Amino acid sequence: MTKEAAQIAKKWIDESDAILVTASNGLSISEGLNLFADDAKLKEVLGNLVDKYHLSNLLTAFSYQYPDELDYWRVIARTVGYYSNNYQPSVYMQDLKKIIGDKLYFAWTSNVDHHFALAGFDNLFEIEGNWLDGVCSAHPKKHGVVNLAKQLHEFYVKDKAGTLTKADIPTCDKCGAPMNINTTANQDFQIDQKQINAFQDFIQKYEDKKLVVLELGIGPRNQMIKVPSMQLVAVDRNSRYITINKGELNILDIIADRSIGFSASIGDAFKETMTGKSHVATTQGPTKPQPKPELTPEQKAEQAKVMQQFYPDYMVDSGIRPSSFPMYLTIDQKHPSYLHTVQYGQSMMYSIGDAAIVHCFTQDGNIIRCVSVLIRAKMRFTAFTLIQVLLPLLRIATMRELAFHKLALKFQTMVMVQF
Repeated sequence: MTKEAAQIAKKWIDESDAILVTASNGLSISEGLNLFADDAKLKEVLGNLVDKYHLSNLLTAFSYQYPDELDYWRVIARTVGYYSNNYQPSVYMQDLKKIIGDKLYFAWTSNVDHHFALAGFDNLFEIEGNWLDGVCSAHPKKHGVVNLAKQLHEFYVKDKAGTLTKADIPTCDKCGAPMNINTTANQDFQIDQKQINAFQDFIQKYEDKKLVVLELGIGPRNQMIKVPSMQLVAVDRNSRYITINKGELNILDIIADRSIGFSASIGDAFKETMTGKSHVATTQGPTKPQPKPELTPEQKAEQAKVMQQFYPDYMVDSGIRPSSFPMYLTIDQKHPSYLHTVQYGQSMMYSIGDAAIVHCFTQDGNIIRCVSVLIRAKMRFTAFTLIQVLLPLLRIATMRELAFHKLALKFQTMVMVQF
């Protein structure tokens, strides 16, 4: 525990040029919305549908294949009615506004409850959409995203009154097709391009400036927001990283000297961050990163020898970052790929072109074959799908197969993948 952590965190925020707020389930749970809970509140929200369909939590309720379409929309309308229609900004949202003050900010969240917007945070990127928006099931791209707040409220009122009919199910005003809620749980999900553009502009504007990433309730292994935000900090020495997640923290070694973790409730961490005084929160950092052993010249030569068994066009060049050991290999003339093996033992791969197969080497000599697809982006990061499979006859750790989130195919953003 670092006694000065709260004081340092406050200093970082006070001296920052801008703040990037990132948030996931932990913030929602703090506000009383737990998608995974099987408790009395579930029946309070969904009523008779819990017993009718043996629903164990809200996440199950959203993905259940209902034989009656009216019941699906009852789930949506009752949930939105309970958590969003009458939403009043929580103490956490109020404290967050105090922390941000008059600084420029952006909020990046995977929460679909729309609470950031309802609390008055206009600079917002909802990476998984929100449950107040709908999209046409027949022409999702052509007909665009529609706000369903008013329709869902009317549906909720009729549901309470027992006067619902199938005519009340939301339909597209352009073609009459059924609507779907515009979240990633729906295959027709449409990302908000305006939000993406604004987010990219924010990141580019504060590149190399004093940016603080303030992370709220994001799990230690989150790949959608946590990993790319840590990578953002890793490549910008002027940025700082503050993470709040009770129970388990995850901070990359390479940014440990510019990071503070609060293993505490969001409320307790906010109190300490605003006052600069440590109270009950268990904290981590900032600490100097521990140096990892680099490959010896003999190991590097052996690695190059193994690599050339696959691709004779392999070469090694000097790194673009301190202590990096990049490898450049040509898959074919149309698909060059760049692999950077960095000092702390994790690899980043950048693929240019369409689908390509690359062999990624970690610093300890492990080899992983990756199938990648580039998502072109304005930013200096790229997003891609990834499937990891083991190469035969090589001594490497067991890796589980990963299919990167289908959302990556639909928008331009930044993603770092760890091996």
